[in-house]
Amino acid sequence: MSTLLMVRHGQASFGETDYDKLSEMGIAQSALLGDYWLKRGQRLDALLTGAQKRQIDTLRIVREAYRKAGRDLPEPVVNEAFNEYDASGMLANFLPILLKENPGLEETVERAMNLQGDSTIRRKAFQDILTIVMNRWIAGEIDPESVESWQAFTGRVIRGVEEIVAAYPSGKTVAVFTSGGPISAVVQYALETSDRIALALGWVVKNASINEFQYKGNRFSMTGFNMTPHFDKDTYVTYR
Repeated sequence: MSTLLMVRHGQASFGETDYDKLSEMGIAQSALLGDYWLKRGQRLDALLTGAQKRQIDTLRIVREAYRKAGRDLPEPVVNEAFNEYDASGMLANFLPILLKENPGLEETVERAMNLQGDSTIRRKAFQDILTIVMNRWIAGEIDPESVESWQAFTGRVIRGVEEIVAAYPSGKTVAVFTSGGPISAVVQYALETSDRIALALGWVVKNASINEFQYKGNRFSMTGFNMTPHFDKDTYVTYR
């Protein structure tokens, strides 16, 4: 039996020009994970990450905790199979169509895009709009030539997992640093859930959480979801 640990990146910089960087909270979350794994003697036989900066930096901070203790982890491999879906592309592609269909959503969109507004209100409005757009995405209503389709997205994530299963077939522990979307795709793969349930799960994956799967032969099972034993305070728990 081998173990696959899928770690969501630390909190990114929502509302800033460069979303794809860790916030101060995201840096702290990543450091807590590194310290936790180090203290419990977590062994890792391979490390992978998507190509996005927030994913790479979360792993970098975890590795720094080991290095400071005179230990090291395997050299990470970047695999774009574990990149997040293109939320910005979806919004750019489909939001004008959505507003034309339903002008009543304009106020919610304005709240979501108001960078000077209250952060909590802005995040809620953004999630409301993105949820609507993504439901249309999984229904195949967004142009696949402009934005990767849901089927293509989940397909590439699962191919990435299958490559890990083939390369590390027995008694190994592999960690992948990725995002909420790929994690929800792998949960769907393990539990054989519907597309809409998988999409809903993506919204509740905590930043810097650990999601555990075990596999052997054709068996692939989820053994832990959304775990944050490295957070000693509730204030470290974030979702966006």
